[in-house]
Amino acid sequence: MERRTPSESRRAWLRAAVSLFLPILLTCRAAPVPTLAQAFLTKGDSATRAKAFMRVVVQGRATERTRAALLWGLNACDARSPVGALAAFNVARPQRGLARLAARRLEDALEASRSPVIPWRAAVAAPWLSGTDRLRLKLRGAEILAVRGEAAAGATLLPGLAELGHDELGRALAVIALAAGAERPAAERRLAVEFPQLFAVAFSERTLERVAAGFSAREWADHAEAWLDAGEPQGALRAAGRAGRYGLVIGARAALRLRRPGVALSWATRGGEGCAECWVERAEAHRQIAWSGPDGTRGRAFGEMLRVARRARLLSPGEGPQAGRVELLIGEALVETGRFAEALPHLGAAAAQEQPRWEWVVRRMAMLQARQKGGASLSPDLARTTRGRRVTGYWRARVLARRGDRSALTTLSGSGFPDLPAQWATRDLGAAGVVVVPSVEAPASPPPPAWAADLLTAGRVADVVFAWRWELEAAGGNGPGWLGLLALAEMPPLEAVSLLVRGEPRLLSGPWHGLPRQLLERYLPLPWQPEVEAAARRTGVPPWVLAGLVRQESAWNPRARSAAGALGLAQVIPESGAEVARELPGFSRSGDILEPARNLTLGAALLARWRRAFNGSWTAALATYNAGEKRVREVWQTNGRHDGPEFVESLEIPETWDYVHRVVVLAEGYRILYWPEGRAYPWT
Repeated sequence: MERRTPSESRRAWLRAAVSLFLPILLTCRAAPVPTLAQAFLTKGDSATRAKAFMRVVVQGRATERTRAALLWGLNACDARSPVGALAAFNVARPQRGLARLAARRLEDALEASRSPVIPWRAAVAAPWLSGTDRLRLKLRGAEILAVRGEAAAGATLLPGLAELGHDELGRALAVIALAAGAERPAAERRLAVEFPQLFAVAFSERTLERVAAGFSAREWADHAEAWLDAGEPQGALRAAGRAGRYGLVIGARAALRLRRPGVALSWATRGGEGCAECWVERAEAHRQIAWSGPDGTRGRAFGEMLRVARRARLLSPGEGPQAGRVELLIGEALVETGRFAEALPHLGAAAAQEQPRWEWVVRRMAMLQARQKGGASLSPDLARTTRGRRVTGYWRARVLARRGDRSALTTLSGSGFPDLPAQWATRDLGAAGVVVVPSVEAPASPPPPAWAADLLTAGRVADVVFAWRWELEAAGGNGPGWLGLLALAEMPPLEAVSLLVRGEPRLLSGPWHGLPRQLLERYLPLPWQPEVEAAARRTGVPPWVLAGLVRQESAWNPRARSAAGALGLAQVIPESGAEVARELPGFSRSGDILEPARNLTLGAALLARWRRAFNGSWTAALATYNAGEKRVREVWQTNGRHDGPEFVESLEIPETWDYVHRVVVLAEGYRILYWPEGRAYPWT
């Protein structure tokens, strides 16, 4: 195909612009003054509508020109005419959400029309673009041109590398590495060192081997850390092996990610007595050993963890993330050895409270204190999240109840939120289920902003949703505006749920008592109720439990696929599904696992199987559904092989602990809404 020079491309685009605008300008001179109302009534394709709004801009009333210009630009984008769209947006000068909308639609039009570099340059120079949108347009344009084999032209759009954040830097380096310029070798090498995943996408494995052959030990360490940051610990471990002493800490961290604490110890020990980071990783390795070992050996393992963590504290700086890790490790070791008063100063340190596991350790301390014989002198409640406060509140209430004061249990039970702490408190009081009565009132639903009127008149609801959502995000926080957005938008449940809780935070943290039923039903949709009930009857699983599991697993997306290979509504692993299908009388061993009825039946059968394996415990079955039987079995044995708060709060995997808490409250919500005659938690 014949390639045009830049000057020829420029002339071609100028001719296109003239051919687009000149006929309209000539006809407008003799035509009556066009109005926005007339333009709204225009029939035809996007190009026809764009011309109608353009006439208003060129010869219409001054009061309507800016409004018409925005609609001209959006329709021009739909017609894949980025030149016309840019001219329109430069007249409209959109702001805030509308500016973000115009930037995205212009980007799409430039890509769809296979625009050369000149229109991209004109677009990134638009005066109404925000700095964020301008940077995005530059990077996106450069990438699109590079994919089309025009990397050299794309590289001219890029800003200076010093202006870019980490993620943007990797994208820019990929473009430069694809261009045949003098900067290519350096960019290629830096991309391979710092962004190996991007390098693997842009180049072949042989190219990576060629570039990596010249890595220094320090570069191998940076390469290993990049793999670790990208969530690839196996790649990090391989690269760390070529980094010499620079890779010891990274190798230890990678081994810990792979849950291989013995390997992590061998890496970290080689760092020598003066390596503070090595001592921290050694403490983390001893922590994994303690939690994975038999119950009778944990005391010694946590003691060794404490010794090593204290050594790390002597060598580490007093502030920053490493200091936080050390304080939390010391605090956790002291908690697990029953030395609660000593643990408090470490857990109370500000740096420790920034660590992801901090609240889990705090909850463990509350539970272990509550289980002490003869009552306990409880430490202050350090938890900060709603769930954390409710869990620790339950343990404190249980201690008070042993002393004769049941008021805290009563308050928790009557809180109107059917989560596990409230269910446990209700059980301790001898009652059945947490009472939740939804309201019949309609939820508040604010109307769209005033600027949305023209877009809605033109039928551009999706554009209103996009721009309004951006403005709500920019304002931050929660509020009823999110409910107004959802009333306008048609979103799949998975996306809608995250916005519902921003509009009404009580959906996530309670209380549910008195919330509009319509709101609860949207939070807990039930699109396959007949299939859920059929699967429940066949397997003996209460339908509300299955519904809660599916809501958590896939948010009712029948085509959902996880990174681990789980499929469908109930996220069934094909091998597990095939195995359990053989155990169901009269159930076909073959069929589409994504078909809702089949997928729900297989998921319910797996849950029922695991419940039988754990003496009828639903919480143990749910934990196994999430984490597998081996790790749950260890916790089950340690806690006397029976269900209850001690078992759930001993689940050492934070994701599994969260999963069990979430599914229980979701299942109870489904029971209350759709099967109110069903038996309340514990469902047996």
